[in-house]
Order: sequence, then structure tokens, then C-alpha cells
Amino acid sequence: MVKEEIYNPLNKYRELYKAKFLEVAARTFEELAAASGVDLSENKATCDEIRNQNTALEQIVSNQSSWRFFCGYSYFLFVAGVIVCWIIISKDFQSLGLGYDANVKLLISVIAVCIGLLCLLFLKIHPKLKSISKERESLDAKIQELTNLAWQQMEPLNRLYDWDVFARMMSETVPKLEFDPFFTTQRLADLKRIYGWDDSFNDNRSVLYSHSGLINGNPFVLCRTKKMEMGAKTYYGHKTIHWTERRRNAQGQMETIQRSETLTASYTAPYPEYFEKTRLIYGNTAAPDLCFDRTKNTFGGAPGSLSYKLRLKRLKRKAEKENTNFVLMQNEDFEVLFNTANRNDEQQYRLLFTPLAQESMLDLLNDEEEGYGDDFDFSKQKMINFIVADHIQSIEFDMNPEKYRHWDFEYAKSNFSQLNAEYFRALYFCLAPLLCVPMYQQIRPKEDIYGYDDKPKSAFWEHEALANFWGETNFRHPQCVTENILKTSQEDFGDGSGVITVSAYGYRAVPRIYYERKWGGDGKMHTVPVEWYEYLSVVGSGTIQINEDSKDDSALSPAERQTHIANRLCSVGGSGVYRRHIASRL
Repeated sequence: MVKEEIYNPLNKYRELYKAKFLEVAARTFEELAAASGVDLSENKATCDEIRNQNTALEQIVSNQSSWRFFCGYSYFLFVAGVIVCWIIISKDFQSLGLGYDANVKLLISVIAVCIGLLCLLFLKIHPKLKSISKERESLDAKIQELTNLAWQQMEPLNRLYDWDVFARMMSETVPKLEFDPFFTTQRLADLKRIYGWDDSFNDNRSVLYSHSGLINGNPFVLCRTKKMEMGAKTYYGHKTIHWTERRRNAQGQMETIQRSETLTASYTAPYPEYFEKTRLIYGNTAAPDLCFDRTKNTFGGAPGSLSYKLRLKRLKRKAEKENTNFVLMQNEDFEVLFNTANRNDEQQYRLLFTPLAQESMLDLLNDEEEGYGDDFDFSKQKMINFIVADHIQSIEFDMNPEKYRHWDFEYAKSNFSQLNAEYFRALYFCLAPLLCVPMYQQIRPKEDIYGYDDKPKSAFWEHEALANFWGETNFRHPQCVTENILKTSQEDFGDGSGVITVSAYGYRAVPRIYYERKWGGDGKMHTVPVEWYEYLSVVGSGTIQINEDSKDDSALSPAERQTHIANRLCSVGGSGVYRRHIASRL
């Protein structure tokens, strides 16, 4: 397949990829639907009946609300009538000012109204509410029965969704992009050996999910990680004191005054904090010594604005200093908006960011219609690049096929297209800063050109993601009160099966009391207690049995792929969780 060059990723998305992906998604869904054999007319009839019954249910709920309001209002009038009767009876008739006969008539009238309300409530309103309630329960049961039937009708299609469907569609749309079936030990080893990747990145971090692959032969990993950092928390304690004072009043006489004051003390102690972040990691041997860090611009300075001029003035001042290697480029807009004055090698920087790359990057930064504008941090540490985009932080990129499953075929079709289009836009514009650099697309490592002979095995990134997908509650220490960082180790049995040992690092909380001395308004020193918690580390553990299958199922039909997944699950006892070519069970 020809891998066309992408010199301006924004224009390429607007003119080609946006529409092409929708076509690929529509064709993919049609293939899945055809392979499933779902009876569309039967499902449509069931869904239409569900909608009709829901409309009827809404009318019943509205009717029930009206009768409940009528019931409540009737009880209110009845209680009000009883109160009026009690007032008339408990007071002297003459004191009401209406006369004895008028008061008697009023009392009789109110009693008659109360009796009428009771008759209305128990002979009309309550029976009606009971009838409506039964009708609603019957309708709820019918809707649930129809929904279960619709789920059964859609089960053949829902079974065909898998974890890699989006990756296949994206690779078909953008041929330059390839996804791995799973993150392999070989891919990780290459990142270390060729690009200088350091595993210290994973210290105090746990991988929630990861997707690896190639951009024109150069490796990338899209991952979401959870990290623990020891922060601080301030606790407060209070103590109220009382005392008396003697003073003269306005008349010159001595009097005793009661006084009180609440004393407040505080204590700051270490507190574990957890943060999640999605980032793109990319390896490329271009400009191998270049380092820089750029953060998204928050000053919002358009060319000509005051903030823009101030930023440009600072850059020029830095370029004029003798003790810096920074040299300002001719494209001042690029220098201000891309903002990488901390680069360490001007020659390699200009080799990377050619005039064409600068123009493409500026288009990307200034567009908020097709893309997301300037919402990303870009860091290059020699041959490793990091992209952290704001827009991708709120998107669950675990690719769980549960998101596609539904009981309504038409909704599933629309949701499949809409959800994957959102995924595609988000991931594409996370990759876009890299695609702006032509040299990144012109260099391919020899390992990609000649390929690999070894049978791939899943890296520990996949194992951590699998453990987190299963849920940290399965591994946490009984005394743990915080979140956990899950780390793994593997025992390989040599036949594709093995056991992953999961260690869950968390903290237990031990109550402590800190005493602080505070002066009170009574002129005395007081001890104010502050209750706080000391967090001590604990480690829970558990195991996951796995059976790896390195067979590439991308060329299989939907039905064949489903059989492949089913066989994989059966190989570990017929139950478990399938995630990116790894089946597992506790």
C-alpha cells in the first residue's frame, strides 16, 4: 500500500481523511452487520414497539404525577379543614365575632367538606393511583421484556465488536499509520536500544491502557498512566475556651462578662495524591541530540496584540545575549506561538523545523474548527518525543467494545460512526504535531524495513493495563484506604501461557494527634488537638493467568475473528477477559 506523504496534517484531514474515515467506518459496520446475520426488520419492529411503549409510559408517568398532586392537595385541604374545626371548637364561639349560629353553620360546613374529601380520597383518588401504579408496573415489565428480546436479536452483532476495530479503521484511513496487536517486548526493547528509552518513566506509574504501533516505520505508544506523588494535606483542630471578665458598666458599677473564643490549630502532613495523564510517546532518530520543551500558550496573543509583542520582545532579548545559543528564526510568528527558545541545538532544530514544517505547525496551532488549536505540550528529549494534548485527556481510549454494543440496530449504527469519528479526530490531532515535521516521515529504521523474525510477546505495559482493566479492588491490601499503583511481574511457562503476579501499592491510614500551643483571649496558653492521619505503605497482591496468542487476525473476516477470540478464551478454561489479544482470568 502506498503511504502518501502528509506535509500539512490539517489540510489533509480537512480535504481527505475526515470524509474517508466516515466511509471506512460505514463500510466496516456494514461488513459486521452482514457477517452477524441480524434480522434488521425484526429488530426494527421490536425497537419501534419499545419506543411506542415508552411513549405510553411517559403518558402514564405524567398522569400519575397529576393524580399524586391531586392526592396531596386533597390531604392538604383535609388537614386545613381539621385545623379550622379544632379552632372553632376550642375557642369561645362569641370571641370569634361571627355569632353562635354562624359558627355552628361554619363548623358543620367544614366537617362536611372534610368528610367529602375523605370519601374522594379513599373511593376515587387512591383506587385510581393504585390502578395507574399497576398499569405502570405492567408496562415497565413489557418494556423490559421487549428490550431483552432486542438484546437477543442484536447479540450476533454485539459479539463481533472487538478491541482492535478502531485501530484497523484508522490504519486503513491513514496508511502511514500502523497499530500493533498489542505492545510487545520487542517494541519496548527497540525503544530502549535504538531511541534511548528509559524505564524510569514507569516508576510510581501504572499503565491504564496502551496502544503501540508505527508512523511510517517509527514506533509510537499512546498510553494513559496513573502516577502517585506524595503531596501534603492540612488538618485543622478547634478548641473553645470560656472565661469571665469583670468590668465597669455605663453606670460605673462592676459587672461580670462571660466570654468565649474558638482557638484553631493546623498541621500539615504528607498525603498521597494520584494523577492520570494520556500522552503520546514517539521515537525517531532525526535530530538525535536535540532537546526542547514547549507548553501550550495561555497568553492568547494573536500577532499584533500586546501579549504577542511582549513575548517577541523577550525572545529577541534572549537571542541578543552572548551566553546563549538561541538564534531567532525569520518566522517570528512560529517562534512566538511554538515557543521553544529552550532548545539546545540550533542546527538540528532548523533541520527539523523547515519552513514547510513551520507553516504546517502554525496552521495547526491557529485552527480550532477542524482541530483543537494550541492545546498540546511537545517535548523532545533527543530521540524520544512526548505529546500531551488537552483534548485527549477526557477521552477513554481503552477501545472497550462495550461502547459499541446496543439493542437498537439503528442507534448502534449511528453510535458506531459518531464515536469512532470522535476517536479518529482526537487521535489524529494528537499525532498531528509529529506529522507537521517532514523529516519524521522520511526516516525509517532498518528494523522496520527488514522486519522481525521473533514471535512477539506482550510487554509489562500490557500486563499492567490488563490488571487495571480487571480492577485494583481484586489486588488491594485489606487495610488500604487509598488508590493503588499496580505493578506486575510474569512467570512464563514457555507454551504461550503464564502467570502474572500483580502487586498493588497503596497506603493505610493511622490516626494521630498533634498538639499545638495557642494563646487564648483569657491570657493563658492552651493546648489545641489536631487529628491527622499518617499514611503508611502497604502492598497487596494477586495473580492473573494468561494465554497469549500472537496470531494476527487483522486479515480475518468478522466471523472468523470472533471464532478466533472464542477459541482464545476457551484455552484458559472458557471464561475470562479478552483484552488486546490476551485472555485472562483470576
